Amino acid sequence: MEKSELDLKSKLYQKSVIDRIKKIDFEEGSEAPFVVELDPTTQCNLDCLGCISEDILDNNRFSSERLMELGRELVKAGVKAIVLIGGGEPLSHPKIGDLIEFFGENDVKIGLTTNGILIDKYIDVIAKYCSWTRVSVDAATDEMYQYLRPDKNGNSKFNKVISNMEMLAEKKNGILGYSFLIRTSEDGPNFERSNISEVKKAAKLAKDIGCDYFEIKPSYNMDHFLIMHDEEKMKQLKTEIKEGYKLEEDGFKILESVNLEYAIDNELNIQLKDYHECPISELRTLVTPSGAYVCPYFRGRKDKCIGRVNNTSFSDMWNGGQREEVMKELDPKEDCKMHCIRHKSNLILFKMQKSMENIEAIDDFNLFI
Repeated sequence: MEKSELDLKSKLYQKSVIDRIKKIDFEEGSEAPFVVELDPTTQCNLDCLGCISEDILDNNRFSSERLMELGRELVKAGVKAIVLIGGGEPLSHPKIGDLIEFFGENDVKIGLTTNGILIDKYIDVIAKYCSWTRVSVDAATDEMYQYLRPDKNGNSKFNKVISNMEMLAEKKNGILGYSFLIRTSEDGPNFERSNISEVKKAAKLAKDIGCDYFEIKPSYNMDHFLIMHDEEKMKQLKTEIKEGYKLEEDGFKILESVNLEYAIDNELNIQLKDYHECPISELRTLVTPSGAYVCPYFRGRKDKCIGRVNNTSFSDMWNGGQREEVMKELDPKEDCKMHCIRHKSNLILFKMQKSMENIEAIDDFNLFI
């Protein structure tokens, strides 16, 4: 099987992943997830237009002591990869540098999703320990960035973000990505401008500052369903992406996010499933200061909260009654009609469960399944 850094299906065939899958009784549940997405805080230093997390942003965060203790619990539980994400801005937690170093020293792979403003504050540990860092930019100019991603005072941090990325590119051991979320008037009544015309320019900027890839992503509504855009705008986007691909050389890549094709082709924003269990949720989960959830699509949803780790150990939460009840009630056919990035992973896992004996495992190359 040809391995791919971004192909979630091929990642499931890695030796470490196969070993973990073989130990899981999917009817009883796993003893611990393989990957955890972790929101250290729900605080954010930006005030982005149409933020998909605006309903859950506040001043809540794990205490410094609890965050480090939680890190130790995740390592002990056997978690192999951590994605520091939000919710809020993960680098705004005062203990984040120590947490990154702790995971790195304990051979836990680290992915970081950030707005990039505070990269310079933690650049040494990020450069040394993060397998990948993805920076959400969504613009190629200071003017567009200020419109889409202003700070709390309405100012733009675009130049600081780009400077931070350029510094990280020079020092990093891992991969650096420039994330571009397409925005048009279809995103909501407050969107008067589109950033589509800046795609190629942003891709060129990403290459020039030393990024390894430039990723174009579709936009979603508050319920995580794809937003369908005007056909002419999607034609313009196709042209911009086509021009962007001409920049690929010397290892630099243009990436189209998993669900982008459905938005470009103006297909239905519903993805029907014909299964009633979610096996990938035995391998991945989301942990936040407000609770742990089945997956990021349900961040903040009380009915999909599998427990809390503020005053409970991670293992006790994972093996507790609340998670058991939520997983028992979870039905992807009814609950997950959005385009799920791990739908295909679930299909592969269903096949694996039928026959593990004939699976050919490949060497580990990227544990972020």
